[in-house]
Amino acid sequence: MFSFLLILMDATRIHVEWVRKIYLKFLGPVLRNHEVDNKKLFFTGGTYLVTAFLICIIIFSQPVAITSMLVIVFCDSAAAIVGKVYGKHFIRNRTLEGSVAFFATGVVVILLTPKVTTYVCEYYIALCALLLTTAFELLPNKIDDNLSIPLFFGIVYTVLIKIFL
Repeated sequence: MFSFLLILMDATRIHVEWVRKIYLKFLGPVLRNHEVDNKKLFFTGGTYLVTAFLICIIIFSQPVAITSMLVIVFCDSAAAIVGKVYGKHFIRNRTLEGSVAFFATGVVVILLTPKVTTYVCEYYIALCALLLTTAFELLPNKIDDNLSIPLFFGIVYTVLIKIFL
């Protein structure tokens, strides 16, 4: 329900000028430039994030959904902060330093989140999914990473579990 409300609010913000003005008055300072531009039909990162969370909850097992959601929240944030502050080695519009922070933070997330099985090898499977997601994050992608990263991680993690366990 919350996802639907955010999508509706974003669509209204884009097409109704007075709603856009109120929206930008309160949320403008936290939006990125492409989120403010109403000439493009882009939702805000928050809308993509909540939508991704909903999809994760619907299609993945609970442990995979939780891990997928925490990967985008913590890993992507760490990558952005480290990349902006310490980033010197660029790979397209990302930094190697940010990618290392993404992966390192993901290792902590994987160690602390519940697992689908009781097999120790599932940690290795989750780390492989994280490594592939870190590489995926570097690719040019027109889909907002708040949507693509948790879904990519969840799909890869689930597929690898099905293959190896």
